[in-house]
Amino acid sequence: MHFGRAAQRVCITQSALSASIARLEEFFGLRLFERDSKTVRITTSGQLMLRSAREMISQAIRTEDMSRALAIGKVGRIEVGFSGPVMYRGLGHVILGCRRDFPEIEIAMCEIFSRKQVELIRSGKLDAGLVTFHQPPAGLAHIELYNDRFVLCLPSDHQLARRHTIDIALLREEAFVLPGQLRNPNIHDQLVGLCATAGFYPRVSFQTDSSVTTLHLVAQGLGISFVLESLAQLHIPGLKFVPLDPTLPGRSAYFIWDGERVAPGLDTVIEAVRRFAVADGDRKGAQRELKGCVEALAARKC
Repeated sequence: MHFGRAAQRVCITQSALSASIARLEEFFGLRLFERDSKTVRITTSGQLMLRSAREMISQAIRTEDMSRALAIGKVGRIEVGFSGPVMYRGLGHVILGCRRDFPEIEIAMCEIFSRKQVELIRSGKLDAGLVTFHQPPAGLAHIELYNDRFVLCLPSDHQLARRHTIDIALLREEAFVLPGQLRNPNIHDQLVGLCATAGFYPRVSFQTDSSVTTLHLVAQGLGISFVLESLAQLHIPGLKFVPLDPTLPGRSAYFIWDGERVAPGLDTVIEAVRRFAVADGDRKGAQRELKGCVEALAARKC
């Protein structure tokens, strides 16, 4: 919002910059800036054009990256988003396997909140994503990977840590560490609503944007929290994870992509993820069958 500084940044004179903007405004038939001798303000039309311009530049950079990958023998460059908890269930091995078995495909991973991943995939700025939701996002192709339930996370020396399940009503006097309301409004509201159903409003001591931060705060005795059960696989000392009573509806992990877009190499990654989902389902089925046999034998012995 300063013509002199803007001209200096792009290494041209201020008059040349003013003339370029004037030509843009004439070409588009829009006024992009309101300016006088003291201030410069971008117009509403200018803000919309700026957003579109940034999208075009982003796409141009992606195209340039793809051309460089093709030039050195890569058949594709895939950009995949992920939310932290999804990677705690073995999906990192899928990505490593793809990189090992298909070195001609470059796979770039970026940690992004699930809701933001959906926006980026729909706008073409991201090729695929690993997300957690109650149900798959509308309008996107998906593979369901696994279901994850909420459990209570509390310090291992907490008086409730020895219970097999915990009645939510017993948490009335506790201090809570919950997902931030700005970043994760749906989850935050869901967990607060769970407490309200049990007859109290939770006393929130910390709001966090990171599951790992939540776990470390709980381990330090600064509160308790509702977290996805898969986080127990991080093995952070000083924590105990206990099922809830009543059970809180969980979330499912999905691999998502835009079925209308073509990205070189994406089909290969999709098939690898699909094989993982099938293998994981078979393993869980075997575990359930084994558990049933053990319970039947125990009942017969009794």
